[in-house]
Amino acid sequence: MSIKDDMDESAKILDGIQNYDKDGFANQLKYWLKELEFFYNKVVPKQTGNPSTSFYEITKSIRPKEGQVAFFNLRRGYPKEVYDGHYCYILKDFGIKYLVIPTTSVKDKSEANPEFEFDIKMKNFKNELITRLQISDIRAIDVQRFNEKREVFNVITDKEIIVKEILRILSLNVDTIIKEE
Repeated sequence: MSIKDDMDESAKILDGIQNYDKDGFANQLKYWLKELEFFYNKVVPKQTGNPSTSFYEITKSIRPKEGQVAFFNLRRGYPKEVYDGHYCYILKDFGIKYLVIPTTSVKDKSEANPEFEFDIKMKNFKNELITRLQISDIRAIDVQRFNEKREVFNVITDKEIIVKEILRILSLNVDTIIKEE
């Protein structure tokens, strides 16, 4: 099959899906392809000529750090995953990837589900309102997903409290894991 045939078949499948934001998906796919085009046609040739040894680099002065919240283009995934553009808490910076936890807005009188959510407070974010960590959506993402046009926010909630809450939710206690085996 040719690329055109595959894309035509994909468009037909997408068109037949019910109760789904098809325009949003098509739009995200277009942006994703533009980002891939940028990496393979601009970044790779300027660096090593090899995609395996070429890396997207964020300008140092705006590169978000661990413990901050930044906007990332998560793209589309499966129905129960957080998708599209979202602010995310940066748990770990691996250089070429970030380990992030997507955040969502908190509706009035809405309580965080202690099984997979935790609320944090951010500095200068919509009058210092809270945002909700969706810990069940934790993921590693390429740094190229960072949206350099959006503001990066500092977090008021103590990092130690956040990490302890994440570990509690993930149940990543070595002693507990070993005992369960």
